[in-house]
Amino acid sequence: MTPCGSIARWPCRGRGGGGGYAGDETEFAANGLALAERHRVVPLLAAGLAMADKASRAPQIGFQENLRRRTLALARQMTWFERELGAIHTALSSAGVDYLLVKGPALARQAYPVSDWRMYDDLDLWVERPHREAAVRSLIAVGYCRSPELGATAAACAARAGIEVALVHPQHRRLVELAHGWRALAPSPQAARDMVAEATVMDIGGTPIRTPRPVHALLGACRHGAHHRWDRLAWVADVAGLWQRLSPTQRDEVGDIAHRWRITTMVGLGLRLAADVFHLPLDAPAASLAQQPRVIALARAVGLEKIGPDSVRARIRDRLLFEFRAQDSAMRRLGVWARALVVPTMVDVQAHPLPPALYPLYAVLRPLRVLHLVPRQGGAVPIERA
Repeated sequence: MTPCGSIARWPCRGRGGGGGYAGDETEFAANGLALAERHRVVPLLAAGLAMADKASRAPQIGFQENLRRRTLALARQMTWFERELGAIHTALSSAGVDYLLVKGPALARQAYPVSDWRMYDDLDLWVERPHREAAVRSLIAVGYCRSPELGATAAACAARAGIEVALVHPQHRRLVELAHGWRALAPSPQAARDMVAEATVMDIGGTPIRTPRPVHALLGACRHGAHHRWDRLAWVADVAGLWQRLSPTQRDEVGDIAHRWRITTMVGLGLRLAADVFHLPLDAPAASLAQQPRVIALARAVGLEKIGPDSVRARIRDRLLFEFRAQDSAMRRLGVWARALVVPTMVDVQAHPLPPALYPLYAVLRPLRVLHLVPRQGGAVPIERA
């Protein structure tokens, strides 16, 4: 079944679990659009209903009209992002900054037959760390502002901690997130070098944009989903769409690279969720990744079917524990906890901006802040993490 076909059935199970579209049309009209918004799959829902010829059966004309208007508004937003990307590309290229576009409009073209089917709310760019400041200056020169605004000391601390830079245009409030350093792109320095060296160029809105090739995009989508505890259906749809559009040779390559990068659990989990939700057929190598005992346990823990329209995002403490469990090795699991305990977050650097010479003191300050946020009886405050 295609992702669109599965999406058309998804909203009906939102409040009671189970269900299905047939016989529950009132529930669909009341719940479908809100649930699709929560999971960032509104265009997929519209396409799925159109393909299944179910939109005409919706009991409320208002539902059809609201879905149509929201889908058109999202299409206009994504067209704007494509135009803005052209201006950003010109600014960065003029400054000699090489970058990669990740997720967003790149995934929309790599994973879906119609790019408008993939929602996104920002543009995610990646640069090598030495190019970070030049990239920020270039974006500020074309009208963007840092969000939040930081003093020089706090900005230097954030850069050293690997915290991505968020920039907002003051007129239209669109967001650009600028990531930097190998950790923001791949699980190891060599993996990041491979992604940069093997990046592909695609036409987006008439602009040639460099982006990870499809195999690397799928691996990145699996890592991204695990980092966020897979609490959006859109991320599962990304994996399903990417996998369907890979050639047999590329599918074999997914398993080989997953083993080399030591992310077999994350990749197996992404493929398993795609198979469970979208009935994605997996060949033998991919099926073996998806059938690992740890993968099966993590898939059960995700609980996509329990995430309703009003469900809040997964708490950062829960995301951290999930990401810890999704690591392939003890050393990687140790690294997850170590970074959470000693690497400062944006909250840390805003509250306590330290001069560069004193940056190592965050290794003491951060654990003290974490200990202060440990859950207590009668209430819990989540541990924050960048």
